[in-house]
Amino acid sequence: MPEPSETTTTQRPLDADAFSRYAVRDPLEIARLLKALIEKRLLLTAFVDGGESFITLTLAVTDDGAVIVDACPDEMGNAKAGDAARLVCATRLDNVKLQFALETPTRINHAGKPALRAALPESIIRLQRREFYRLPTPQAEPLVCVITCASDDGRRREVEVRIVDISGGGLAVLVPPRELPFEPGTEYNQCSLRLPDGNPLPVSLKVRNLFEVVKANGVKVRRAGCEFIGLSNQATARIQRYMFKLERDQRTREDY
Repeated sequence: MPEPSETTTTQRPLDADAFSRYAVRDPLEIARLLKALIEKRLLLTAFVDGGESFITLTLAVTDDGAVIVDACPDEMGNAKAGDAARLVCATRLDNVKLQFALETPTRINHAGKPALRAALPESIIRLQRREFYRLPTPQAEPLVCVITCASDDGRRREVEVRIVDISGGGLAVLVPPRELPFEPGTEYNQCSLRLPDGNPLPVSLKVRNLFEVVKANGVKVRRAGCEFIGLSNQATARIQRYMFKLERDQRTREDY
């Protein structure tokens, strides 16, 4: 099935089912993203039951698991929003499209002004063009993938490759000098991604490109860009969790 396209949905909410593999479901991560919207005062487009829309702001995330957004500017629109079964809110955070649904919002007063309150969303779609969303893996704790293949004599062997960056759609690895024939189009269907947060993750890879990199010491190394094949929603979610942790760790180091 073709990858869903964001370009056809710029004037209406994304189909949550079609983009479910990009959904963040960890409550702590959902709260963090919403608080980032508050901190940066980013405008949201709120769609009332998937139809009419208005511009709003995320005002607060409460300790009891609710989110508060600014009310619609006009009273008639605010009444519709308060009676809606769902508000679908969309924005961009650091060039990443975010979309989440607020179920059965309630009209309230917040800091003396009209607002809308709803339970914390169960998920947030976090969508970015995958080719631009790569995270380098830490050198201190190298991330590796073990590829199982057949040798020239027919025996099965395992080759460990170092991962240099990872995204939701694939990864780049250092090409071993002789062990594997890395060529564009080559598929490896028995791979084990060794993430630090649990058991090895079975994946299939397809080599998309090869390129040469000159390191700071002048040594030339070859890298291969590989695409995940047939990645399940569960595997995608686990890779995303790992990427979120990488981002948090990077931000923590930058703060010190």
